[in-house]
Amino acid sequence: MNHHHIEWGMPVVIYLYFGGLSAGTFVISAFLSYLRDVRLSKLAAAGAIFSPIPLFIGLFMLLIDLESPFRFWRLFVTIQWTSPMSVGSWLLMLFSLISTLHAIAWLPKKYSRITIGKLTISLPKNRERLRGILGAVGFPIGLAVGIYTGVLLGAVPARPFWNTPMVAMLFLTSALSTATAVLLFVSTWNANKRSKDAFHRERKILYSADVVLIFFEIFLIIPYIIHNSLSTASQAKSLKLILGGEFTSLFWYGFILVGLVIPLILETFDLIPEIARRQNVFHVKFLGYLSAVLVLVGGFLLRYIFVYAGQASGFGV
Repeated sequence: MNHHHIEWGMPVVIYLYFGGLSAGTFVISAFLSYLRDVRLSKLAAAGAIFSPIPLFIGLFMLLIDLESPFRFWRLFVTIQWTSPMSVGSWLLMLFSLISTLHAIAWLPKKYSRITIGKLTISLPKNRERLRGILGAVGFPIGLAVGIYTGVLLGAVPARPFWNTPMVAMLFLTSALSTATAVLLFVSTWNANKRSKDAFHRERKILYSADVVLIFFEIFLIIPYIIHNSLSTASQAKSLKLILGGEFTSLFWYGFILVGLVIPLILETFDLIPEIARRQNVFHVKFLGYLSAVLVLVGGFLLRYIFVYAGQASGFGV
């Protein structure tokens, strides 16, 4: 790949990955909270508290990638509605604030006061209403951030590999799937701290959600390939990058097989009651960890492939 000029490297891949992971975790946490199921409350809390962490890691990586990182504040001087970068910057700033407040609202009751320097913030004792408000407000913003990570690529017309709205939907679905994987990992890790009923409820809802999301990813990849193959000559040619070109093995064996197909099979079988009842604790935990890691790896490979393959594509190339 030495003959390709790469403007966006690994920091951008990490930014897109962690930005989507943060948005997806917030959305799923808010949804679990909306269900008002006591068995899912600890999982909702874990998702809410975790959500801002990957976002700030991603934003830090984005600053590293900028040629003049100390001038990033200029993005917030004005807002240009026709610029995805400008709208996205404001969107990320708003989501950073809401997700942080949402995380604070989910902290255990023993954290009644938070001190930042000379500033002390007293939290309300009954935070359920605050969580509900922040979750409801942040839910559509989280979805927008998840979509934005794909819109950022699709808005570059000179890269035919990206130039379809399906990239944004694929990135959103992947963001929700990787967020589900994070919560599955957390649930499996804390299995001994949960009641048996709560753990089985968490596992069932997470597996069910991820199976649906993986199916969506697969059915977005199919029309993506069909659309590009039937579109402009440049878009059809860009598909060769994953259909016989340098990203073919990584796409089909890494993202499709490892990140989608194998987790789909594992999670589907675990949803069959007869199979689930026969599993011992070791099998349950092993499959939980394995499924979560494979989905997380697949989500990262998706962004790596699209960022690098997109820059290897071009009109007339």
